[in-house]
Amino acid sequence: MTSASLRFWSWPRAWFCCGLACTMNVAAADFENPTEVLDTPGARAAYRVTDPALRALALELLATPDDAVADTAVVTPNPHPGAAWWPGAGLGLFMHWGFHSVEQLQPSWASIRGYPHGTEEARFHGMGYFRLADRFNPTAWDPGAWAPQARAAGFRYMVLTAKHHDGFALWPSRWGNFSTRQFLGGRDLLRTYADGLRASGLKVGFYFSPQDWHYPGFPLGDVNFDHRQRNQRPPIADAAANAERAREFFIYTIAQLHELLTGYGPVEELWFDGLGWPGVTFPTKAVYRWIRSLQPQILINDRWGRVRTPDGSDTTTMKFGDFTTHEYTALSERPAGRWEYCRSWYGHWGYSGPFAGELNVELERLGRIRAWDGNYLLNIGPRPDGRLPEGTEAALAEMAAWMKVNGEAIHDVRGGREGAASVPTTENGRVTYLHLFADQAGSVWLEAKAEVKSVRLLGQDGELHPEVRDGRLHFAAVGQGYRIIRVEWVK
Repeated sequence: MTSASLRFWSWPRAWFCCGLACTMNVAAADFENPTEVLDTPGARAAYRVTDPALRALALELLATPDDAVADTAVVTPNPHPGAAWWPGAGLGLFMHWGFHSVEQLQPSWASIRGYPHGTEEARFHGMGYFRLADRFNPTAWDPGAWAPQARAAGFRYMVLTAKHHDGFALWPSRWGNFSTRQFLGGRDLLRTYADGLRASGLKVGFYFSPQDWHYPGFPLGDVNFDHRQRNQRPPIADAAANAERAREFFIYTIAQLHELLTGYGPVEELWFDGLGWPGVTFPTKAVYRWIRSLQPQILINDRWGRVRTPDGSDTTTMKFGDFTTHEYTALSERPAGRWEYCRSWYGHWGYSGPFAGELNVELERLGRIRAWDGNYLLNIGPRPDGRLPEGTEAALAEMAAWMKVNGEAIHDVRGGREGAASVPTTENGRVTYLHLFADQAGSVWLEAKAEVKSVRLLGQDGELHPEVRDGRLHFAAVGQGYRIIRVEWVK
């Protein structure tokens, strides 16, 4: 961390350097067992950020309300040239991974007693969930080994859960007592991840949960709460004390974000998942402006201020970001602006046993998303030792074969105009792609916007000869399964 990394805020260089040199980084393990979720003076001390420069930075952010930041100061989507890759990427790989994988549990939510969206969670609720961190030993974590396969399969970027709601950091964080610093001898799983992806040309993204259920006194109630209690946050007995604790939590959150944004080179996507504290309003625009001062090319989703309850209801205190997030949503119309759709290929978000996904279903979903100008962030949960789930390599190989033939209709395209065809379309310059899915029967049509140069079915030789009638190209039924017709116009 250097003075340049905080230049946006123009802190005095001497003061900042003194903050680093004079801070005593006391090991969190000296205070409490890190697998215990405790709200004690010792636990709070382990999470208190003692670096004066980081504290000053966070307090400056906290004191800057959203209406004090001009719209021109944080333009969305990010206009930086380094962010121009995103609309054409099409497909990203999501990875929810952590100590929850040792028992194939849903990340974080498995800690909630009686969580209604699964059955395995009943075995490890409350403190039993957090104690699984002692068993996490990812000896085979090597993203560089499978990143080339992911790239060939059409993935252009990846987002890894650097820290989920359970608070476990996959890097040796200076702050808190629940990271690889305490459990894996300081091993940095994010460094291996970032280096491995870049070697294969994949863009690097981090998922970071701004809520932290391991943080002492985080407003969830007792660690053994059930899903009903989770939706009934404890009342605020002392507003001043609540504000002070929220302030310390915000400082801690900014300090961990600073580590992510200054320690791993260029970060292309930052995926937030819900900051919230009862009785307190946290800033959004000032935080995003600061993030861009460290990573000018970064793209950030719209969930910094998102609050989610386990019953599935979603609310957002402020919708603001470079793209909107749609999770397992049944979309009935084309979302406005840039957007990303996410879901797991199979099972829950974490490791769910051997691969059991359906490739054809996801490819068709990808085609529909691209026809509406979205990106698809498709999730796979790695095994406890860090390897991909059994059978994933075969699925990636099959996907790569499909992309070799059809990838031109997925990458570096934009969605076609609504109503210009009877099926979803994507476009790239003088080429229009008609996406015919497995359930498509009968003829299809496309508006003729110019003279036709060539028409063919991707993956097959020979020209198609559609009937030109009433200003449209009419195609008889062709092929089976997911088919893509390529139409090239003269101009």
